[in-house]
Amino acid sequence: MSNRSSDLVEVLSGLGVEINKIQSDEINGRCPVHHRIKGRESTRYSWYLNCDTGLWFCFSCGGRGNLSMLISELTNDPSALWSIQSHLITSGLQRLTESEQEVRQTYTPIDWGQYSKFRPLPIRMRELRRLDEEVTARYGIRWDTTNKSVVIPIVSPVGELWGWQLKKTGWVRNHPEGVHKGDTLFGIERAHAETALLLESPLDVVRFHSVYGKPDISAVASFGANVSEQQIRLLTDRFDGLIIALDNDPTGRMETKRLRDRLPSLRNGTKYWKYETDDKDLGAMSDHTILHGIRQVTAVYV
Repeated sequence: MSNRSSDLVEVLSGLGVEINKIQSDEINGRCPVHHRIKGRESTRYSWYLNCDTGLWFCFSCGGRGNLSMLISELTNDPSALWSIQSHLITSGLQRLTESEQEVRQTYTPIDWGQYSKFRPLPIRMRELRRLDEEVTARYGIRWDTTNKSVVIPIVSPVGELWGWQLKKTGWVRNHPEGVHKGDTLFGIERAHAETALLLESPLDVVRFHSVYGKPDISAVASFGANVSEQQIRLLTDRFDGLIIALDNDPTGRMETKRLRDRLPSLRNGTKYWKYETDDKDLGAMSDHTILHGIRQVTAVYV
């Protein structure tokens, strides 16, 4: 544990925060503001604080803020805020009190204004993929007129724009080059249900929610067949239940088997989509097949 992490653990423990583990520049624990947002205490270690920036976020209740906000929330004592800040500054952690807009954990966020240069997805493309207009706009799917390609935003778990993916048949480009899609899940920033439906393609997320209008399931996508360790952590930290619906092809089936062995236990368990047709994925299914499929998920992968 670094000196700065040790200083923060001391401060947080003194404020009554239950610490679970410290990894590199990140502290994980039980959310200290969960009860004020959800009306009950947190039962999971879904709260993370970055030691460099002081920014914190709970994947369960959605609470977020900086260190100063947390101190004020937990103490309601202005003198305590000043005392703790002074202690951290003395310890060389003055960056912890910077505002959320002035700091960044891993990536430099891109102005959403840059993304607005892309046009709405053409009607013919929406109709071809059977995507609802409102759902398509909600998930930020756009159209690049220069490359004649679909534009898919790559968004952090807290809603920051990290980049985008240009995609058309046989061709994919990421902007900026090197952006790590495996550090997030498509749709995670707007996922509010307790159960997740894990898909490979972001467009399949839009397709699912174009058909399924209930709030009890939030679809997210891994941007491909490989599900990273960070994506697994996001799934287990954020959701109580999971339905795995990776593609119905050899790669998707292989990754599903790997996930079965890698996933920790979720409170409401893990279930699997039962492909009863030859459709490769949800994007190829009819509305009826999707609605039937969500009712047929099984707790045993076969």
